[in-house]
Amino acid sequence: MTSIGVIRTIAIVCTGLAAGIFLGHRRGVSLAGPQLPPSAFVQLQQVIHIHFVRMMPPLIFAAVGASLTWPVLLRASWRAPEFWLVAVASLTMLCVLIMTRAVNVPINARLMTWKIDAPPAGWAAAWRPWEQVHSIRTVLACAALVLQVIALSMFAIVGSG
Repeated sequence: MTSIGVIRTIAIVCTGLAAGIFLGHRRGVSLAGPQLPPSAFVQLQQVIHIHFVRMMPPLIFAAVGASLTWPVLLRASWRAPEFWLVAVASLTMLCVLIMTRAVNVPINARLMTWKIDAPPAGWAAAWRPWEQVHSIRTVLACAALVLQVIALSMFAIVGSG
């Protein structure tokens, strides 16, 4: 496999895994969470955070890094649709990383200080921006995956790259 083949594979696999995790959380936990008592919500989110805090940064950085590298490797073919599709996908994943770091990570850090048996007053309002940004990054990650798959399909049909 060529270096661009490796980069394409890493980008699509990591972007797909991130999009799937985001979408699964959005369609599951995000909908169930508000139905839980505050203490159960805090406990659930803390358990999720403990397990995902080690996995998500490497996954997101790999998705972003490979996604940004892919158009760089295609720069000689900058007029080709594959280049523009992956360029947009890479910028989309970069937005996911920036939003996650700016909003979700600080809220997760605060969440881990909450006491399960005594959630802070206003916990729902404090959590709301996390959910809002999570919804946006879910759409963006899914869009990036679709763009990458279309670009890969175009490559497979044309046979260039």
